[in-house]
This record gives sequence, structure tokens and C-alpha cells, in this order.
Amino acid sequence: MNFKFARYTAVGSRAENEDSVICEQTGPQQLYAAVCDGLGSHGGGREASHIAVEQLRLMHPTQLPTPEEIRGWLDRSNQEILRRRNGPRHMKTTAVALFADRGKVIWAHIGDSRLYHYRNGVLADATEDHSVCYLSVRLGEITRREIPNHPDKNKLLKALGEETIAPEIHGALTLEPGEHAFLLCSDGLWERLHEDEILLDLHKSATPEQWLFELRARAELRRSTDVDNNTAVAVFITV
Repeated sequence: MNFKFARYTAVGSRAENEDSVICEQTGPQQLYAAVCDGLGSHGGGREASHIAVEQLRLMHPTQLPTPEEIRGWLDRSNQEILRRRNGPRHMKTTAVALFADRGKVIWAHIGDSRLYHYRNGVLADATEDHSVCYLSVRLGEITRREIPNHPDKNKLLKALGEETIAPEIHGALTLEPGEHAFLLCSDGLWERLHEDEILLDLHKSATPEQWLFELRARAELRRSTDVDNNTAVAVFITV
């Protein structure tokens, strides 16, 4: 298994960047990555997202973690966020993470930060947001494409920083031979893109750096007066 990765984070038009990101190689064929989007409307979003990333750094997985180990990371992050609450400042964060080890991957998410998985240039998997809007998608009331312009787009059903959490963990997957591409991103990026555009820019890109450049350039064309923090990790894996 060979892989390449790239990452970025940008403040947008906000006063501070409440997103946090990590992507680290822990061995010749091992890596882990995460994007966490702090919820600013609750206060302390930057601290909450940083806690989740730092707890993952402390975990420092050098082999493919089990679902229980991933849940342990998220539980520890949640407990630390709750411990650091100060009065009414109920800080929260989303989280999406990918772990890869010698041809196998596992991922997890809570909230509306997303993961897309493409195999040989075709969408193979995508996370489903824990949000009011995505509940409407499941009920057939709106489509995924309508989420960015929906009035309830920022209403989450799950996040770190709750008394109890229920993350979603995708079981370990053995990658089939071929070219695999993963995109982890906060809503500040994906809500300014159509999903077919993400795929189109992947087809243009020979490297993860180029893919992120193309996505950011496209998103910039839809700049408004209020651009959210936006963060992403791109990972290319050849099996």
C-alpha cells in the first residue's frame, strides 16, 4: 500500500478558526487523520475541537484501531470537553477520522463533518450527517444537494460535548486493489460544493495537494460575506 496526503485549514471570514486538523504517518503503511469543527455558537468551539485532536494525538495509533479503541478516543475527548466547561459555555465539536493500516481502513464520525471515499474514481462510501437536515434527507423531504441552503443546516443531532454521545463507526474495510481517495472536511468546505464537483475535481488531480487546491478554488467562487472556517484532509491510497 502506498499513500500520499495533504491538509489545510482556513479561517474564512470569521474572527477565529475553530476547526482543528491532524494527519500523521505512523509507519511505512500507517496513517491517521481527523477534522474537527468547533461549534462557535455554543462558545469555546476552538478549544473543543483542539481537545479532540490532542486526544487523538495522545492515542497515536500505530496499527488499525478497533471500533472500541476509536470509541474510547471519542469518549475521552467528550469527557475532557465536559470537564473544561466553564459556566454556560457549553463548548462542542464535530469529529470525523480515518485510520489506515496496510490495506485496511476504518473511519468514524459524529456531527456533520464528512468523509468521502472514492474507488477508481467512483464514489464508494460517504458519511451521513448527524443533523436535522439529514434526517429530512432520510425522510425524503429534501436531497443532500439542498442541505447547504436549508434554514436548519446548522442544527446538529450529535456532537462531542454532550452528556452522552453516539458516534458512528464504519467497520474495518479491506481495500480492493486499485486507486482510493478519501476526503475529510468540515461543513465550511462541503456546503459550498456540489458532490459531483468534488468528484470532477478528483478526476483532474494527480495529487492530494492538487485536489484540495481545486476544491478550495471552486469554493472561493461561491464566497459570500460570511464564509465559515473550512478545513480538509485528502488521502490517496494505492493498493
